Amino acid sequence: MMGNRQRILPFGVQAPATLEGYYPCPNAAALHAVLKLVAEPQGLCLYLYGPGGVGKSHLLLGAASALAGWTPYMDCGDVPQLFNRIKDLEGFSSLVAAPLLCLDNIEAWAGQRDKETFLFDLYNERMSNGRPMLLAGRAAPRFLDWALPDWASRASACLQVALRLPDDTERMAILQEMAQRRGLQIGVEAAHYLLRHHARDPRTLDGLLTILDAGSWEHQREVTIPFIRLCLGAEKP
Repeated sequence: MMGNRQRILPFGVQAPATLEGYYPCPNAAALHAVLKLVAEPQGLCLYLYGPGGVGKSHLLLGAASALAGWTPYMDCGDVPQLFNRIKDLEGFSSLVAAPLLCLDNIEAWAGQRDKETFLFDLYNERMSNGRPMLLAGRAAPRFLDWALPDWASRASACLQVALRLPDDTERMAILQEMAQRRGLQIGVEAAHYLLRHHARDPRTLDGLLTILDAGSWEHQREVTIPFIRLCLGAEKP
């Protein structure tokens, strides 16, 4: 049976992304850069890049929620109609006036001259007014196939911070910290099993722990290898 630890009933609602909730290992430099941008907003463009699963979106969403006022977060690759809704004068002006503008998956607009022209004009207006931008993509600006040389130059001039996936030791540390924050105890063998047989990026691990946390509360059981199998089903080969 589990110990008498106080618990919050797990209703399956995903916690919002916050900067406090970001696990910095191994990307503490990126977190520090975003925290500094939020604490000292000025005419600076910060560009985060790295593979999927490193927490770029988490940092952008956390930054957007950290400032008072309307701070837009937009995923350039998520909504095809997004550009049509913001390219008019009113939409452009509102993005210029926002205290911080966060644009995720910026590579989705690479090679599209109309969108790059929009980014170029937006960048110039925000920088001239001392308002920061926070961009994220899977690759550094110099490796993206931009159609507009002027925008390629502006993007490359951003302060750039690379993010990487954690190694095995770092994944174990992240997993243990995630569990500790939840008040969930996972033994070393169970933790190794979880990392060996399931996706290991921090975002997926957090989702798996949500399931295990709910299951451990419901069944009043410790998180062991058999319990992981019960909650998560057949492991990946």
